[in-house]
Amino acid sequence: MVVGIIGTGVIGGSIGLRARACGFHVLGYDAGEAALDAALQTKAIDERSTRAALLERADTIVIAAPIDATVAEIGILRESSNLRATLAIDVASVKAPIVAAARGLANFVATHPMAGSERSGAVAARADLFDGKNWLYVVPADDGLESRARAFIQSMGATPITVDAVQHDRIAALTSHVPQLIAFAFAKRVRALGPAAEALCGPVARELLRLGNSNPLVWDPIFEANEANVSAELRLLLAELSG
Repeated sequence: MVVGIIGTGVIGGSIGLRARACGFHVLGYDAGEAALDAALQTKAIDERSTRAALLERADTIVIAAPIDATVAEIGILRESSNLRATLAIDVASVKAPIVAAARGLANFVATHPMAGSERSGAVAARADLFDGKNWLYVVPADDGLESRARAFIQSMGATPITVDAVQHDRIAALTSHVPQLIAFAFAKRVRALGPAAEALCGPVARELLRLGNSNPLVWDPIFEANEANVSAELRLLLAELSG
């Protein structure tokens, strides 16, 4: 099977490494030449590709890009006349905008692997990144398509779990997006206090510092796409703190 990965960062690179370990042939496309070079050097992909060639050759397509770029790539898939893939998935952290953008697009399944890294790029990719992790997906209308999506997720070492897109975004705001926002703010405060503050960090604080080192350019589109849910959960947390 040929797997085409659009976006060869840490998530796309980890999918590529695992896919190659499964015996799949992996094509990589990325708008950044340096990202593609890194994916090739780390063996996350078998070969670099143009987007057009990837769409013509891949049996399975993975869009591993920020949410705004993912929506744009879905539009390109919709307009492609040479698309051969029987499965196309995304891995974005917000699902309702993806489901809306992909409505009516054949063979597409919206998904979200519950795994990641504060590091970025294929140099941080790991073939075991998804082992034992939950990988959420929005159930498509076609049973055969759902079976293909579940099989691919399982090939990554993950557990496929169904989710409603709207409910996903509401819950992820509390369990993923708000903690990341707090981690950014916490890390900024610790840095302002200097080395002594970091030396006094316990396990939870160190985990917040780790998350606070994530790339804000990756997270800003997520916060924007799920702004209503994130704002609501922040207000509820503030009410708990002041209650």
